[in-house]
Amino acid sequence: MKARLILGWLLVFSLVAAIGYAQQPLARRLGLAEALRLARENNPAYRSTLNNRWGASREVTSSGLRLFTPSATISGSHGRQQGSSRYFDFLQGSVTTPGSSSLGWDLSFGYSLSGQTIAERGLARAELRATDADIAGAGTFLETSVRQQYLNVLQAQAQVALAQHVLDRATETLNLAQARNSVGQGTLIDVRRAQVEKGQAEVGLLRANQTVENQILVLFERLGVPAPQPGAVLLTDSFPVTAPTLNRDSLVQLALQENPALVALRARETSAAWGLRSAYSRFGPSLQASLGYGKSRYYTSNAIYDKSVTPWLLTGWKDTTIASTQPWSLTIGVQLPIFDGFQRTVGVARARAAQDDARLGIRSQELAVRADVTAAYLALVAAYQVIGIQQNNKTASAEALSLATERYRVGNGTFLELLDARVSAEQADAAYVGAIYDYHKAYAALENAVGRPLR
Repeated sequence: MKARLILGWLLVFSLVAAIGYAQQPLARRLGLAEALRLARENNPAYRSTLNNRWGASREVTSSGLRLFTPSATISGSHGRQQGSSRYFDFLQGSVTTPGSSSLGWDLSFGYSLSGQTIAERGLARAELRATDADIAGAGTFLETSVRQQYLNVLQAQAQVALAQHVLDRATETLNLAQARNSVGQGTLIDVRRAQVEKGQAEVGLLRANQTVENQILVLFERLGVPAPQPGAVLLTDSFPVTAPTLNRDSLVQLALQENPALVALRARETSAAWGLRSAYSRFGPSLQASLGYGKSRYYTSNAIYDKSVTPWLLTGWKDTTIASTQPWSLTIGVQLPIFDGFQRTVGVARARAAQDDARLGIRSQELAVRADVTAAYLALVAAYQVIGIQQNNKTASAEALSLATERYRVGNGTFLELLDARVSAEQADAAYVGAIYDYHKAYAALENAVGRPLR
């Protein structure tokens, strides 16, 4: 009987555990590579930048076709005129004439070749390369943003673990104070202080969890997809802390070659140079050719008179159709512009200014890239050194807390001394976690300044 009862209770407990497990949300595993893929596929701002390539690529195709293919136009017309009343003489009086109508169509081909048409081909290609460079820059910015936010979520989760550790320490301190008070070696004031410290630790844990949820929401916003249950997201990638072995001068040279913003400006400078060529080409002659063919038909009525009567007597109307054909016509000529109110001169001046602005923009960006890479490199080296210092501080504060706890347990230390040691240990732990993620963020900032991943 007892065996059946035990077996029945085990079955009930198993069912309850299974139901509770089923109600728990499944943690979504999210690696950095998958996050970057989702961002490239769904981020609205990045997808909007990709749309810019449609127009640029179509312009390249159109500019190439304009070099060899003519333009074609077909037109048609149909008209109708209502009849009207006319006064002929005092005998016949007012006479109403019938209406008329017309129908026609025309087909024409035209071809034009000039230096501007040729220059526009190069300009369209340069604009496409500049658009591709802008897209690459937008992709690099997106990846950097996602990496930064991924690190923010990891840091927030580490802060949760730290807050839980603080709560465990506060609980241990409260238990110790209650134990000393129960044997008459402590005071109720120590117990109340320990209770306050534990309550503050619980508040810190709640805030840390809320920060994790907020950071996860921001991450999925940058990915461009709805966020799942925030607490059910498990980030699978971790980043080791290693001593920087990068060379600053090599990083600067690499950044000058591959920084997306700098590459995009150079592409824009090339586009501006083709724009100047296009402006100069307007001074040259152009070849014009046209080919046309058409037909038309006119429907009307002519008056019929009786010439035996003086004056002639209108006896009726005769329908008349007049058909005409415009034969094939071919015209070839050369057009040379002479004076257009200085519009071409103004266009050349503006194109030259745009090219000079692009060159100055490249120079400014090169100086900024040098400064950003150097500053990011120095920040990375300093962040790595800070980790070592904070690790020593963490170890020392942990030892001091252990000693203070033992002194208070045996009655040789005060509760205030224990609280001071615990606060110092918590500050050292928080500073160590912050130093680790400051190092990772400094690495990400250096990658952003260079324009490519470095690890």
